[in-house]
Amino acid sequence: PVGLSASAFPAKLWRLLNSPRVRSLRWDSQAQGLLIDRPLFERELLRPCSARTGGGEGAGASPDSFKATRFGSFVRQLNLYGFQKVPGWVGAAAPGDAGGWLRFRNPNFRRDRPDLLLRIKRLTRANRQRLAAGLEVRSRPPSRLQQ
Repeated sequence: PVGLSASAFPAKLWRLLNSPRVRSLRWDSQAQGLLIDRPLFERELLRPCSARTGGGEGAGASPDSFKATRFGSFVRQLNLYGFQKVPGWVGAAAPGDAGGWLRFRNPNFRRDRPDLLLRIKRLTRANRQRLAAGLEVRSRPPSRLQQ
């Protein structure tokens, strides 16, 4: 959507879920949450350590890979953007799958509503305080490198 950087975490995640090339991420059956095959995700989308230690940009890292090198760091990003793990849910993404998929949800993250991505804000300390006070949460202004 207009007003959202293509490199913003929610936009990148939404784009990857809709990519036919990505096998480690899928929409849940209601297209309102994401399913993650952790082992495949780690191989497919997390940036290898060599890509950030002297290998340079593109040294084995896809432009759609995440900056994180560990799955826990990726989950932390999900949490910072208001995604919540569906507790106790580890199951099959589709009939015939063996299971082992993790499920995360955010009310503003839906396959048919990319316009809602604008509502997903990173939960900084200041944003948490604004939410607690009932105020609107604003995005950070883009850095000069993003402009």
